Amino acid sequence: MKNAINFQERFNQILQDHVPSNLSIAREISELLDISLDSTYRRLRNETEYTFNEVVAISNHFRIPFESLGNNQENLVTFKINILNNDIDSYLKYLQNILVNIERLSQIPDARITIAAEDIPVFYHFIAPKLMQFKMIYWLKSLMNVTDFQYTNFESIVIPDAIIKTAKDINHYYEKIDSTEIWTNETILSTLKQIKFYWDAGFFSQTETAFGILDDFEGIIKNIQKNADIGFKYSHNGTMSNTKFQFFVSDVMIGTNSILAKTNAFSATYISYSTFNFMQTTNEQFNHQNENWLNNILSKSNLLSGVSEKQRNQFFKNIHKQIQEMRVYFENN
Repeated sequence: MKNAINFQERFNQILQDHVPSNLSIAREISELLDISLDSTYRRLRNETEYTFNEVVAISNHFRIPFESLGNNQENLVTFKINILNNDIDSYLKYLQNILVNIERLSQIPDARITIAAEDIPVFYHFIAPKLMQFKMIYWLKSLMNVTDFQYTNFESIVIPDAIIKTAKDINHYYEKIDSTEIWTNETILSTLKQIKFYWDAGFFSQTETAFGILDDFEGIIKNIQKNADIGFKYSHNGTMSNTKFQFFVSDVMIGTNSILAKTNAFSATYISYSTFNFMQTTNEQFNHQNENWLNNILSKSNLLSGVSEKQRNQFFKNIHKQIQEMRVYFENN
């Protein structure tokens, strides 16, 4: 009986931590389980036990990982993944999953994100329209092999409005979360190589397309540099916020894209795989290990936000130089 009470208390605490503050937990559970508000409150006060089916239903509704309900087992970590097929609908579901996580995190006052960026963090791809379209088409056409996008040039492909809106919403909520990003001198290279590949492969039927993508890319880099200058985030429309932004550059090879989302109540790790997809875990031991790894990289990195103006300008000057070299390549080829 004591173990049941302890579980009930832990489960209710996890509910409080995971559910957005703008939602009424009692009303949501009452409607979900089709029980009265009085019965719901008795469960939330630990006076009435949840049934197993109720725990499952609530966990699925609020996307609470089952692993977080029990004790972590040493050397055993479970991950949630996105199932991607060669169709647009699965990509939309992938974006919607990101949106659910980032929106919920943005509503927690003490939330913060640390990113080890082997590639440019995905949130930035969703700011400028031409770059956003390019990244989506690259992922859908070249990585997911969406049937409708094969054997057609870039300009003929239309991304559905639902995908565009979801992507913009993702960036909107990322702009509200305190963030620490760790880049290297190679972080931008994958995007430049992808653009060059489409140019060399003849997927652009108009030269203006490639130059427009580079313009968007450079605009995003300028916005990130502006964030680093002051140590706070500017929104995509140029408005400065009170969201803290720390920018580090590491000489140590990162090797993978890793995100640690953390609040005072819980943490979650997101690890990239298959180029742009990600898997997620709330395993405490794994998150602690990931946090130690990130802190180790940070200790060997140079803080460029708000300080080190000379080094910061040199770093971004080199990025702008590489973008310009790509423009010259297009002009000569």
